[in-house]
Amino acid sequence: MKNARGRLEIRLRPMIGLNNVILGVVEGLVRMRMTKILWLAVPLVFLLVIGVAIIGPGRKPQPEVKGRIIVVQANPSDPEDIERARKKANEIHELLKTGANFAELAGSKSEALSASHRGDMGWIGKGVLPKNLEDVLFKLEPGQFSEIIMDIGGESVVFRILYVEERRNF
Repeated sequence: MKNARGRLEIRLRPMIGLNNVILGVVEGLVRMRMTKILWLAVPLVFLLVIGVAIIGPGRKPQPEVKGRIIVVQANPSDPEDIERARKKANEIHELLKTGANFAELAGSKSEALSASHRGDMGWIGKGVLPKNLEDVLFKLEPGQFSEIIMDIGGESVVFRILYVEERRNF
């Protein structure tokens, strides 16, 4: 029974990490009022998660990181809002450099839904996040945070700071 439980935990591990990522994507789509995309994206992501859980066992364990994130967003058509977001992200980054607690700042300063969980992204494997974020996250050592990562999209400008709490299977 104990062995079966361990196998089940291994199968569900990718789903737990993806849960927080999916929550962030859904939040962004809702904020952008892109409900048509939401109706298509959520079922596709669900199928992807189930596929990962089914195919996962039997393979060599893949590297994973337990991460946190701070997000600051701006309207891309409003230069003042972009500057506000840039300043806020820089202020947060400076606080981190002086030794501030990442989880506390994520809980109080982040503009993502994950702020209610102090920026917790859970365990994340490779192939889950966009490549630019994955590359940064997997290069960090436990206890390290990233530089500010800026993404410009049609609906928003997003400033992110990533943090790694733990790594496994490296």
